[in-house]
Amino acid sequence: MEKIRVLHVLHSMNCGGAETLIMNIYRNIDKEKVQFDFLVNVDTQMFYESEINSLGGRIFRMPFLTKISPPVYERNLYKFFKEHGYRIVHSHLETTTGIILKQAKKAGVPVRIAHSHNSRFTRKGLTALPENMYKAYCRTKVVPNATKLFGCSELANVWLYGKNADKSEIINNGIDTNACRFSENVRNEVRDELSVPENVRVFGHVGRFNDQKNHLFLVDIFNDYLKVNKDSLLLLAGEGDLMDTVRAKVKALSIEDKVVFLGLRKDVGRILQAFDFFLLPSKFEGLPLVIVEAQAAGLKCLAADTISPMSDLSLSLVSFLPIDSTKHWVEKMNSPAYKRSTEAADGVAEAGFDSLTQAKKLQSFYIESVEALM
Repeated sequence: MEKIRVLHVLHSMNCGGAETLIMNIYRNIDKEKVQFDFLVNVDTQMFYESEINSLGGRIFRMPFLTKISPPVYERNLYKFFKEHGYRIVHSHLETTTGIILKQAKKAGVPVRIAHSHNSRFTRKGLTALPENMYKAYCRTKVVPNATKLFGCSELANVWLYGKNADKSEIINNGIDTNACRFSENVRNEVRDELSVPENVRVFGHVGRFNDQKNHLFLVDIFNDYLKVNKDSLLLLAGEGDLMDTVRAKVKALSIEDKVVFLGLRKDVGRILQAFDFFLLPSKFEGLPLVIVEAQAAGLKCLAADTISPMSDLSLSLVSFLPIDSTKHWVEKMNSPAYKRSTEAADGVAEAGFDSLTQAKKLQSFYIESVEALM
């Protein structure tokens, strides 16, 4: 059988949860049998672009519907699918997946996959009402135009597929567990690089600077904790639209010497070694890949109770806390020191969150789907 080319549709291939999941899978598939291509909406250089090119993937760019209007976007999608003749289209664009797969179906694409990575509309309030009404319309088009439903958690499935959530299959957010495995030597190296004294307690977060990740509340939590223990640092890895806003808040609180902005990192598994606690106060999530990485690193994780319970991989590392006040967070952050385990990475793999396992699962699905067409 000739090599199968699967088209993944996303906003971009920058460093986000869904993008990192896809790359983890992409690195582990047999590229003699299955190859990935990408349709994105950005025209700038992307975080994973050079790696995609090195792995043999192709990148196509198309202006998003917010720039060219929904009807033009749909016509462009139909034309693209007709011209390129993909047999599998795998869409990760949340509610927009509805119109993507509608045009793929119209163009004759036989295998059309919807993949849910989140659990709520990204914006709320009156100003977001028109946008969310359109997204709600698009969501009604997902199930009728998909031949397969995937999701990262039950919460994500219910949000995107509604009463059809039970027909969706969960694809775990697979990671490279060995890249995250705890190492005392690596921990010491990273802390030395960042000039972190031995007696300083380090809290960390990895994620895009946007409203969903709730960085402003995270800074409030840390600021209140400093009143309990001044020998502490907050490390923030990532970039995004709200980074300047977060920096401004840190400055206004006069804690610039206690908060370190690490920028985008390709070595998240290594950076996690330097933390003592991982903080994730997101307003909503499906099942965040980074909390899987943090558990593989043997880190105590303090997460918002808005996040899927499936995020807890039963390694006694995750506590879910409310995001209506900082009190409970500060109490947990002040817990006694604990011993990190190198075996946590094995526990994550055994729970089914190893990227190789998920790559084999998806690869088999792609191959079997194409074979069924013959």
